[in-house]
Amino acid sequence: MLPRTFRLRRNQDFQKVYQRGQSIGGRYVVLYRLHHQGTAISSKVKDKIGFSPALGQRFGFSVSSKVGNAVTRNYIKRVFRAICRRHAPHIAKNHDIILIARHKIKGIHFEQVEQDIVRLLKRGKLWVED
Repeated sequence: MLPRTFRLRRNQDFQKVYQRGQSIGGRYVVLYRLHHQGTAISSKVKDKIGFSPALGQRFGFSVSSKVGNAVTRNYIKRVFRAICRRHAPHIAKNHDIILIARHKIKGIHFEQVEQDIVRLLKRGKLWVED
């Protein structure tokens, strides 16, 4: 499970990323990204929205019912969370990122989804090497 400070949870957060952000399409996943100023948020606002400026990155996941039943959709979201948790140190700070599953993702192996997401992060200049 991703810590609460790493998650986009409210509808208005998702809408802001969709409306103001940039989308990058991949084979199995569409990535939306929006840069924000994490250091400008006061501690009162931070507590209210559940965002820690020190961490600076939040993830949201969307899997349509067209992709499959609830079991399939939840599995795909678990895969997304695992990939984000694994690669969080390499992902640029101060970004809100939404991963949307395409219908082609059904039945695809973890490694292929991971490669697609890493490729999208690099294309979007969100990948930071150590």
